[in-house]
Amino acid sequence: MFTGIELRVAGRQSVSLATHYRRSMFTGIKLRVALAALDFAERHPRFVRYFLRPLANAPLLSGLLPVLPRAYMGATAFEIHDVDVEKGRISIGGVDEVLFGSEIVEILHHVLGEAAGEEKERYLYEIGYQAGFKEATYALEKGRWAPKILVPLVTSAGLIDRVRCDNRMARFLDHVENMVARLILNEGGWGRIAEFDYRSRPIRVTLLYSQEAAWLPPSDQPVCHIFAGLVAGHVSAVSGERLEAREVACVAAGAEACVFEIDR
Repeated sequence: MFTGIELRVAGRQSVSLATHYRRSMFTGIKLRVALAALDFAERHPRFVRYFLRPLANAPLLSGLLPVLPRAYMGATAFEIHDVDVEKGRISIGGVDEVLFGSEIVEILHHVLGEAAGEEKERYLYEIGYQAGFKEATYALEKGRWAPKILVPLVTSAGLIDRVRCDNRMARFLDHVENMVARLILNEGGWGRIAEFDYRSRPIRVTLLYSQEAAWLPPSDQPVCHIFAGLVAGHVSAVSGERLEAREVACVAAGAEACVFEIDR
């Protein structure tokens, strides 16, 4: 015979399992719908260019759409940015930015080289890490980058492990990261992301035409310390755990592309 306490415990466990099942089913539905929409946009670039892009930049509608949906509809980073001339502010998705010429990369390397000596690489990496981490964190907090219903899919503890065992989740995150990379890195002047692979162990990022490598002289060692920190900080913010990046190939050292590996 079961006691009253045992029955209540069993009942709570049943409710908990049922709730977990419903949440998992709802997550699966969201994922399938989102993937279908993203795959459609990828397969029909002319439809995006000639029909969706005008809608994404329409005066009334553009203010209502989050950043990523507008980008998938064809809007560029420059079209999505908000500029407040009166206050002297520029932002994207509620995250304020300050624009510098690309020579800031060389300046940071030079100034920190003189001031920090052998610690230069660590400081450059940490500058990049904090910038990538805080920008991603602020973007998520502002709630203007993605529909709220989809945010839990792209940022949560255990995200890395989920991606590696769930092919649909991996495809979805690939879509999202490629678009974020296009907006922030490619159209932000850092170079062009050719690969952002969460499924590989470690996570692998390939950067073509690195701005950091372009500003620095040839070297026998990788030089893209700021960018390495930038991608590590971004992935850390999204995944909810501290991850580190190292550059394993660099254009400044004679490679065809700059390659970064990110791991725990």
